[in-house]
Amino acid sequence: MSQRDPEYDRFGPWVIEISDEDPPPPLFVPHLTRAETPLLSLKIPRKISRREAHPGMDLYDYMVSLYDEDMLVLERIERRVEARTIRYSEIQHLSLREELLRGTVHLGVLHGHYDLPFNTVSGDLMRRLVDIIRERYLPQHDPLPVEIEPVAAAELSFYFERLLREEQAGDSGMRPVAAQADTAMGALEESLMRRFVFGLVAKRLLESLHFSDCRELRVIDRGQPYAYRWQSVYGRAETWVPLADITAVDWDWGPDEAATVPVTVTISTGADDLSWVFTPNNASLGHYRRFLTAVGAVNRH
Repeated sequence: MSQRDPEYDRFGPWVIEISDEDPPPPLFVPHLTRAETPLLSLKIPRKISRREAHPGMDLYDYMVSLYDEDMLVLERIERRVEARTIRYSEIQHLSLREELLRGTVHLGVLHGHYDLPFNTVSGDLMRRLVDIIRERYLPQHDPLPVEIEPVAAAELSFYFERLLREEQAGDSGMRPVAAQADTAMGALEESLMRRFVFGLVAKRLLESLHFSDCRELRVIDRGQPYAYRWQSVYGRAETWVPLADITAVDWDWGPDEAATVPVTVTISTGADDLSWVFTPNNASLGHYRRFLTAVGAVNRH
């Protein structure tokens, strides 16, 4: 009688927390040499169906272990394992992105980035991973001495309005610093011909919410700036940036700050640049610009 393979028996599209019942994948075991007990340790499966798997197969592409000061990422590359240790202080920003069954945790690390793909059935577990990182990646100092002004209301969708209410009712300390409503791009055009063209393709700018507690910037959006008539939008992205890691902010207002050209704000850190788009008549833009300018002034000193 053949011996059962417990890892194969429990394999599926879900991320699994390492435990006595679910031990580390055999391929990764030789690389687990630290005596320190991790705060959280996960194994992320290969993107294969159950019928493509078989007993004895390497079934996991990643193993991630979070410790007090850093995290260890083990990645399977065929039969080889690549190990990378990332200190929390090196993480300049991170994002949690979900669209239907596809999810990604994006780590913007000094001089590079790292992506951890997952199936969104494991969204709660990956959010635990993000929360542990956020508890440890912020510089250990007081909130920046910058002012958060009241933000003018935007005509948000029911979903984003609910997110805003939940955040305002919570105790995270996060307050809105900008909001962008879902907007048809044709509404910005003065030319009847361009309005007609934009009306045909129904290009629209997607909504976003921007919060801060004077320590961190948090942005919730759809994971893309625009959508067209033929596109269904199911994505959601949540991005966090420590304010102390912002090195530059660039505002692209178009030619002569034209009233028909969307405004792009690009936030630079020691890792990737991050950009969001607003309509030029957005009532919260002036405040957002003053807020980010104040953050930059504090960081330069």
